[in-house]
This record gives sequence, C-alpha cells and structure tokens, in this order.
Amino acid sequence: MLRKRRWPIIIGFLTPALVLYLMFIVYPFLSSIRYSLYNWNGVGPLVDFIGLKNFTYVLFSHEFAPQFWRAVAHNLYFFVLSMILTSVFGLFLAYLLVAVKERASRWFQVIYFIPMVVPPVVVAYIWSMYLEPDYGAISRALTALHLNVLNVPFLGSGSLALPTIAVITAWAGMGFPILIFIAAMINIPEEMIEAAKVDGASRTRIFFSVIFPFIKPTFLTITTLNFVGAFGAFDYIYIMEGTQAGPNYATDVIGTLFYRTAFGGFGTTAQGVGLATALAFVGFIIVMIASTFLVLLQRKASMDL
Repeated sequence: MLRKRRWPIIIGFLTPALVLYLMFIVYPFLSSIRYSLYNWNGVGPLVDFIGLKNFTYVLFSHEFAPQFWRAVAHNLYFFVLSMILTSVFGLFLAYLLVAVKERASRWFQVIYFIPMVVPPVVVAYIWSMYLEPDYGAISRALTALHLNVLNVPFLGSGSLALPTIAVITAWAGMGFPILIFIAAMINIPEEMIEAAKVDGASRTRIFFSVIFPFIKPTFLTITTLNFVGAFGAFDYIYIMEGTQAGPNYATDVIGTLFYRTAFGGFGTTAQGVGLATALAFVGFIIVMIASTFLVLLQRKASMDL
C-alpha cells in the first residue's frame, strides 16, 4: 500500500526532468535527423526531400569527403593527445598526490582544478597572448634562455597549431580526471597495498599489480569522456584559429567544419543546415560506436574485480 502511494510522488519528481529532457535533447535530436534528409538552408519550410544524399555527399563526394575525413583524423589526434596527457599523465600525478601529505595534496588538487573553472574564452585568449611570436611570454622566455631558434609561431604553424591547442585543452581539463583518479585510489583496500609492501614489492610494482587493476574501470571511464570531449572540440579552436581552423585548415575538426557548413564561410564547397546536420549525425554515430565499445570494456573490467 505504501509503495502504491509512493508512485505519484516519484512520477511528480521525475516528470519535470523528463519533460525538459524530451524538449531540449530528444526533440532537437529527432528534428536534426529529419533536417538531414532535406536540401535545406535553414530558412523556410522543408520541401526539397533528397533522402540520404547528404550522407553520401559527406562520406564519399570528391568535394566534401576529404574535408570530413581530415576533420575526423584531427579529432582522433586530439583524442590521442588528451588520452596521453589527462588519462596517463593525469593518473601519474594523481598517484603522486596520493603518496604525499594530505595538506599538500589538497593544495595541488586546487591548483590543478583552477583552469577548469576559468571560461574557455579567457584561457584561449591568455594562451594566445603567451604564444604570440614577437612579444609573447613564451617567446621572451626562450630568448632569455638563448633558445630563440625555437621561437616559432606555434599557432601559425601547420604542424604545430593542432598539437598546441590539444595540449592547452588537455591542460585546462586536467583537474577533473586527477580528482577522479584520486577518489578511486582512496577506495582501494589499504590491506592489499600493505600486503604488497610486506612482500617486498616496489612502488612501480604496487601500482601496476595492485592499484591499476582496481582503478581500471575508472581509467576506462575517463578514456570514454576524453573520446567524447575530443570529438566535441570546438571552442578553443574557434577562439584561437577562427572559423577557418587555420593555418590552411590544419586545426579543422568536425565542430568547425559543421559551423562553416551550417552558417556559411570559406573552405566548404556547399553550405546548408541539412548537410550540416548530416555531418553532425555521422559524427554522432562515430562517437556512439566508440563509446559503446569503451563502456563494454569498462563493464568487463568492473566484473573482473
């Protein structure tokens, strides 16, 4: 009887969130699928139905497909760098912070987390000033160290622009995975670590044989979030390189290609909201397939504990 009385309360709490989710997530998503089936410029009714031609144009056309696959390659490059910096290096920093005194660890956690609470436009602008080749702080530091031979335009170099922005993006988001890794390590049974120490295991051996197997599901979760974040990269590239994702589209990703396709801009052979939504949907499918695979790996790792 009490359970029956609880259902109206539960439904009352869930309904507002469900309505908002349907209005702002499900409905726009379904609408975007519909738009992708039309040759539509974003103005007026949907009348020119073309079926899957937008998708074939994105994936296989000689005009647009090379730009799309180049953008996908750049997103994957973003993911690899973010994986190394946030998942691998972040895990190493978290391990060090667990080993030091708690007071010092908390101070460093705050320091690492500060960039996450700073708006991306501020972070991107500051780093743009630092990287300015003539009067930027990094240029002056290299000159002071007599390393001005390395004074290159990081954001103006076709080979350095993308890794530079990827490193800045990973640096700005480093604080979150560090906190997650620390929380996972704290929950490891202390007696297992002590037993490994009694057996004479080194710190490295303890990490790979005791600590990492326990936090492997957390590691895979951070990896999944990194992949989703890498394919959602847009703000730092847009702020630091503009809609053209220069130099010469060296930093072009799916987000910037979508922006130019949907709202117009140089560098795409066709503009239109219908084509842009098809592009976005293909990107969504890529993310869903990879995320599903990573989630399955995470579930398997959790079951093996």
